[in-house]
Amino acid sequence: MTYRQGDCGRSVSRRRFFIGGGRGGEVVVLDAKQSHHLSRVLRLGPGARVVVFDGRGWEAEAVIQKADPQGAVLQVVRELGLHGESGLSLTLAIGLAKGAAMDMLVCQATEMGVQRILPFISLRSERVTPERANRRLARWQRLAQETLKSCQRSYVPEIAPVQDFSQVLAGPEKMKLLFWEEAKVGGLSKVLREHPLAGLRVLIGPEGGFAPPEVAQAMEYGYQVVSLGPRRLKVETATLAALTILQFAWGDLA
Repeated sequence: MTYRQGDCGRSVSRRRFFIGGGRGGEVVVLDAKQSHHLSRVLRLGPGARVVVFDGRGWEAEAVIQKADPQGAVLQVVRELGLHGESGLSLTLAIGLAKGAAMDMLVCQATEMGVQRILPFISLRSERVTPERANRRLARWQRLAQETLKSCQRSYVPEIAPVQDFSQVLAGPEKMKLLFWEEAKVGGLSKVLREHPLAGLRVLIGPEGGFAPPEVAQAMEYGYQVVSLGPRRLKVETATLAALTILQFAWGDLA
């Protein structure tokens, strides 16, 4: 079969299904969870058109051949171009927050086009056992995949295992920003005016904020310390505000 490149947009269905384990061939078989959603929740039958994607940049329009709730069979019709990705290479390192807050952060970061999420443990963050950290990582990865369906992105962000603060400081990005509520008010607008965005690594602390020694350590790695204004923000609010400002400055939201 010869595929046609197309635009993942208004001409195809917005009903999207994740293909676990990578891209398929001409025929795609969905797993039981995706198949149940297709046949029992959405009540789609043979002949309906949907979008399948692998979260690694491959998307395709497909036609349902068999709406089996245990393994729906789809026929690929045409490949689709990348959709919904920001041109800004953005890595978010975030202090480990409590369950619901961290889940929200992962979903919001996925929606905002973040490419890498690095959860870390710092002096004032939540502490978790290795076993619980692994369970939470698996949950975040599932949440990111589910968010990708609705926000129309082509790539699932890479989510790293929980690390220590010192492990997330180094990176290849040309600009590194640390958002700190104790910083002198402002600073971000000046930084964005003077330094064109390219690769960007952003550090946002946990609910307890960064400790001064951590800020000093980050500055040794080349981080510029900025704030989001005079008010104390919840970690979810601060993260979404920072990502919105940065993507707007890049032009992704303009």
